Amino acid sequence: MIPLLSACAGVEPSPPAACAPGEELYRGRCVHPAARYEPEERIDRDNVVAFGAPPTRLALPEPPRSGFRIIAPPRTLSPGEEVTFCLSWPFPALVNRTVHAARVYTTAGLHHSNVIAKPVNPAFGPNPYPDCHPGADDPFGALPAVIPDVLFASSTQVVGDETLVFPPGMGFTLDTSREIATSVHLLNASAEPEVVELAYDFFTMPLAERAEELVPFVMNVNDFLVPPRATRTVGATCSTFGGNIVSLMPHTHRYAEAFDVDVVRADGGGEARVYEGGAFDLESDIEVYRRAIALEEGDSLRYACRFKNTSGHALTFGLGDNEMCTLFGYMYPPEKQFAAFSARDGEPCMSFGIGAFR
Repeated sequence: MIPLLSACAGVEPSPPAACAPGEELYRGRCVHPAARYEPEERIDRDNVVAFGAPPTRLALPEPPRSGFRIIAPPRTLSPGEEVTFCLSWPFPALVNRTVHAARVYTTAGLHHSNVIAKPVNPAFGPNPYPDCHPGADDPFGALPAVIPDVLFASSTQVVGDETLVFPPGMGFTLDTSREIATSVHLLNASAEPEVVELAYDFFTMPLAERAEELVPFVMNVNDFLVPPRATRTVGATCSTFGGNIVSLMPHTHRYAEAFDVDVVRADGGGEARVYEGGAFDLESDIEVYRRAIALEEGDSLRYACRFKNTSGHALTFGLGDNEMCTLFGYMYPPEKQFAAFSARDGEPCMSFGIGAFR
């Protein structure tokens, strides 16, 4: 269980000399960063949306006092079983709608998940919660007419919890007329049946606290091939439209040896390494920059995934025993938002300034 507040009740304490590991000093008290804006008294009460049997293996703390929680139905996987599916939830009533932190809680078996929100599809009506209408969890299907909110994207195969906390004064604002849809990829890598439990918390802050509005961006290599027993680097250099990068998260699978990101300046001012990821592990890969990475229009982001294929089959882009080379993150201002992809490794990267359609 993750402690939220460590300030004592009663008389306002003097600022501590040092905070405990995992906490920060914020406005005179030590807090977990996700609880930076948590009020003393709960303001969101009916803020847990859950379907199916309650979790029994996850030790969940109290839900956010300002924010909400969604809980997935537990799912049992056979040994070696792999499944992908969509789950959906409606938004509960919220006082504040600006998310400054998010957290996933999971048992073993979650390969990864992406939580988005999109408008109710007028052709289908609301999703049949917790199931989904076709395409509900597709973030790209209606671009640029519909730009989805991305609430959270988890690192590959984390176990326990993973938290994303933006720097003070930064967050993205929810449109609660939309509905939540999550693409879930489960993989039971063990030799025994596995019950997978999954929940998410979203911590909100008053709009008056928000100095910068964040939006997501994504870069992807859609197709590549790594021959059996070979080591190969896959990647792309994609132009941007300026803006400021606040967080980065790579997405690869178990054959990844490294993931590097560089800023390449359009004015010939050189290159700067901004992210270095090592071999695949079960830890969080999210990197948050308290001092944002400033980009000028035309600057590029170059990212490279190095794969060591120890298998007897070729690796291609995909699920199962294959790989992905994706870079995700958050940035500001919203009008600089972009999505970029290479149709195949080695081909030019195409960048789309979707922020212009906001």
